[in-house]
Amino acid sequence: MQHEWTDQTRDEWVARRTVSREQVKRKNPRSPRTSSLETERRSVQEAVCNIIANTISWDLQKYPVELYPAPFDGKIYLPLRHMDDEDHSHTAKFKKGENLNLLVYRFYNQRPDLGFEGVNFVSPVAIASTRHEFLGPAPFVAGYQFDAETKTARIEWWDPYIDLKWIGRSTWKVEAQ
Repeated sequence: MQHEWTDQTRDEWVARRTVSREQVKRKNPRSPRTSSLETERRSVQEAVCNIIANTISWDLQKYPVELYPAPFDGKIYLPLRHMDDEDHSHTAKFKKGENLNLLVYRFYNQRPDLGFEGVNFVSPVAIASTRHEFLGPAPFVAGYQFDAETKTARIEWWDPYIDLKWIGRSTWKVEAQ
């Protein structure tokens, strides 16, 4: 069916098209570019988290193979319980260049005092018992957060069993820019 176009019918058609386009813009304010960038940012963030989890972090029960030199002299908070803050943690001093991974490993894997009367529910009598702080089902050290003003460091924990990244009483995440 042929349609005769006049100036009036053309103007009416253009007006209807403009109204239709405005309604589409109001329904979906996000452009395809913005949503695709957000999707890409999320996938990059997941990839970075997987890299940190699978390559950088180390199991607290095993000797760390990577060095992590301290950037300045200060103190590190070593929590005594899962999701605990500095009020209920032990502090240890460190010097610039000292291996923080080794410091953390030695603290959590030291033997208890000879006068320790508690029962070691984790290991048989033949195996040397170590400290018994509960830091989660499978605690991994993922890194450290430093505060240069107060000269302090806090451990970034990652637990793959419960899929939780924590530091103190809060959680941490990798942010993509």
